[in-house]
Amino acid sequence: MVAMANVVSDLLAPKVWHIGLFIVATALQGSGAAQSLYRALEQWMERQGARWLRLGVVEGNGRGERFWIRAGYIELRKRGGIEMGQRVNLVRVMAKPLGVATLSEYLALVERDRPDV
Repeated sequence: MVAMANVVSDLLAPKVWHIGLFIVATALQGSGAAQSLYRALEQWMERQGARWLRLGVVEGNGRGERFWIRAGYIELRKRGGIEMGQRVNLVRVMAKPLGVATLSEYLALVERDRPDV
């Protein structure tokens, strides 16, 4: 397996897609493959009707945090107490508008991701 992605369409609001997991084989990390594969995934999601993408990245996962920032995601807020297996994490909730969509439109649709909530 080269990579795997888990995405959910219309999560929390219409046209909001959530990336639950995006992982690339260890042997390919640092090769540029992740960026190329992600770009193809993003283009596919947009063709399928996505206007906004969202995800959560565990705070302290430096490589993941840098990857998503370079891909154009913006941190909206942090959510604590997120259980993942035996760990409880602080997660950076991030989003990215596609095409002509705006972040303010997204925040009007998805109140739970507003920084002030």
